[in-house]
Amino acid sequence: MKCRTVILFLCLVCVCTYGAAIPASVQTVARSLPDREAQILYDVAEEYGLSASESKLLLTIRLIENGRPGLELGVGSNYPNHPARRFARNPKRSLRVQGRWAAGTIRLHYSGDLKAFARIYCPPVWQHWARMAQYWMSQ
Repeated sequence: MKCRTVILFLCLVCVCTYGAAIPASVQTVARSLPDREAQILYDVAEEYGLSASESKLLLTIRLIENGRPGLELGVGSNYPNHPARRFARNPKRSLRVQGRWAAGTIRLHYSGDLKAFARIYCPPVWQHWARMAQYWMSQ
């Protein structure tokens, strides 16, 4: 009985710690990020019900924006008091907040057209952003 309880506990710890397994369709982009960051962002994608393509875009945004803590996905970069710019001293929490804002934007505005999405996500340099996104999405 004790052995089963310990095994069950360890299984639950693994699931809670590492979340859902990242599918093969997203693995190429995920491997380009630190494991913990990829897992946090994939967990956010699962939380928001994003498709595989949308999940890949979320991780791609992290690669393209490559922001410091508090701006990991570029959300609110032009607005110092933007609510997504919280928790810069807590990188995991900060990444999760930035990921949720980006996932919400993906869910609302991404229809499979990267150029149209780039115009919304990064209007000042949308053409360059779209080329980078296209590169990562094709991997």
